[in-house]
Amino acid sequence: MLSRLVFSKNNLFFAFLIFGYLFGVIFYDFIGFDYVDELMALFLVAFTGMVVMERRNWKELMPLGIVTGIFIFYLIYSFLIKSNTPVAICVDFLTQIKPFLGFYCTLLIAPALTVSQKRFLSILCIAVAGGLLILGIIDVNFLFFGHQSRYATAIVATFFLLSYCSTNSWSDIAVLLLILTIGLISTRSKFYGFWAIAIFLMIYMKVGGKIRFNIKTIALFGCLALITIWLAKDKIILYYVDGMMNSREMWSRPAMMLTSIQILYDYFPFGSGLGSFGTFASAEYYSPVYAAYEINHLWGLSKDMPAFICDAFYPELAQFGVTGVILYFAFWFSILRKSTKELLPTMQLFVLLIFIFFLIEGIADATFTQNRGLFILILLGLILSPNK
Repeated sequence: MLSRLVFSKNNLFFAFLIFGYLFGVIFYDFIGFDYVDELMALFLVAFTGMVVMERRNWKELMPLGIVTGIFIFYLIYSFLIKSNTPVAICVDFLTQIKPFLGFYCTLLIAPALTVSQKRFLSILCIAVAGGLLILGIIDVNFLFFGHQSRYATAIVATFFLLSYCSTNSWSDIAVLLLILTIGLISTRSKFYGFWAIAIFLMIYMKVGGKIRFNIKTIALFGCLALITIWLAKDKIILYYVDGMMNSREMWSRPAMMLTSIQILYDYFPFGSGLGSFGTFASAEYYSPVYAAYEINHLWGLSKDMPAFICDAFYPELAQFGVTGVILYFAFWFSILRKSTKELLPTMQLFVLLIFIFFLIEGIADATFTQNRGLFILILLGLILSPNK
């Protein structure tokens, strides 16, 4: 019975991965069905339940249980302080827990794809990359994806999926870098930074470099950070410096960032609660926090036009307070530390690149809690699952 489940589990997850890639990333904006990622998360939870019932190894549920417990605590806390309407709190609860469910459920399921399945995914990625290149050339207004940033993250998702299926040969690295280079068509400064770091690290690891937590590595990443900042300097100045200097018409991103810092102080240590700040739910069910901090009159942050409320990821961490900020980065630190100890260097690299991608992306996009973030975190769980 167990062998049949393992066989069907791997094949079922393979089909799910293809569905998630095509309809949760590539065609997501084109088809306009906004609940694909929620259905993916629900499927993973049900899939995990079936696998755990079959294995009857309840200790496997501990990491997932801890994460769920943390979010339930914040759910109760949000109701107690009345951070927003009950509907807004529940919607935001599901949004915030979704990427972690994707990661931990995949980690627990621990699917093992066959060589032929990886080969199929590789062909699919290369074919899609060719289509994305053509789209990037002819669809100059990015009507298919709706925005340049979504085009760029579709390229990144393709890059990570192919990375999981590839070997560490020079030919594979060349193909990966060529696919990643297509993303330059997006003209997104944050993508330029990730592109430069990915090229450097892939070549660095291929010629014998190693990732370690020491002074040398810290200095190396310091240099990479400076390169990234330099590549993205125009947008950083535009979004954060110019906006802060014009105090009468402070732009949305610096206003959100500065207010989030104030919220961390005012709502120490657990934050302003779910659905209160920097998220889709706080915009859809307009949070009273924006009026309380007098930013509800700013363009893009008003009740009538809240388009830029969830335009970056880091401000929404104010909902979880200092405790939540620590937990978020502890999550990434534990993954990076575990990967350096247990994974092969090739997989260490791609775990590191996924972290760097979210680190950069969070400055000007809430990708982590969206459909593209969910898919990439599923890939992260897939990479780490043999050593869970």
